[in-house]
Amino acid sequence: MLKRDESKFQKFLNGLKDNFSSFISKMRQIREKEKEEIALFILACSSILILFLITVFVFQAALPAFKEIGVLDFLFGKSWSPGYGRYGAAPLFFGSFMIVFGSVILAVAIGVFAAIFLVEYLPRGTADFIKPFIELLAGIPSIIWGFFGLVFVAPRVADFFDLPVGRTALTAAIVLSFMIVPTIVSISSEVIEAVPQQYRRASMALGATKWQTIRGVVLPTAKPGIVASIMLAFGRAIGETIAVLMIAGSVPLLPSPFYDYLDPVLPATATIATEMGETPAYSLHWHALFALGIMLFIITFVVNTAADIYVRRTKRGVIMV
Repeated sequence: MLKRDESKFQKFLNGLKDNFSSFISKMRQIREKEKEEIALFILACSSILILFLITVFVFQAALPAFKEIGVLDFLFGKSWSPGYGRYGAAPLFFGSFMIVFGSVILAVAIGVFAAIFLVEYLPRGTADFIKPFIELLAGIPSIIWGFFGLVFVAPRVADFFDLPVGRTALTAAIVLSFMIVPTIVSISSEVIEAVPQQYRRASMALGATKWQTIRGVVLPTAKPGIVASIMLAFGRAIGETIAVLMIAGSVPLLPSPFYDYLDPVLPATATIATEMGETPAYSLHWHALFALGIMLFIITFVVNTAADIYVRRTKRGVIMV
């Protein structure tokens, strides 16, 4: 009897020990998970704090320019000549928008059709072989693209349009479109490929051709992702500096007529890059350059926010056309 009681008591102790060990191991796992969550939380807060401090610094540096020049005079002034005390940024932003708009139009036409061709027409193995080479274009440094535009594209633009110099807004738009095409192709192809095959089969079963299926079923379904790829390409284009600095012409004047892509222009990003290093700190010119950066920041923020709202509404099926 005594031995049985001892064995039961021993089993009870062993079970209690096992439960306690299991409890300790679970507590350790929870602690490790909490440590990971705390570390991730600290990293996330640090990135937000750094971005906030950068934004505050740039706004603080730009504020004196807006006060002294005036917001309207700065944004709509037609002359940028710091040596004469003129800080009208309209030619700079107009040049930036000309180049970005032209490059996005070209890149969308090329990139979306290339994505459709890769996913819908090429065999899977061939597409998987070609796609990395297209994405490799995104890794080419900007200065290499600038040299390519200066040596190859600009002379041909000059010859074709009978211009004395080929460094124009058109040249910059062409080169910049090459730079942002990989972004559109990569994201758009992934989104198009993610469209369920049942949609394609159902459309073809109703008698639609392959192109009718792509145009009427695949593209509308993949539209939010394609728009997102275009917005990302816009963000890359609006912030490009070195390449457009080398091939845009660097003339801070409004084109005449305003839609003439054969005129040289000076984008805002190129202005900041060329003038910041030689400008005395805390001078009006220095503050005006920071004001250009603030305007670029606001433009990018507004475009990205609008794209995010568009994508969310499209996913919910409440987009208003």
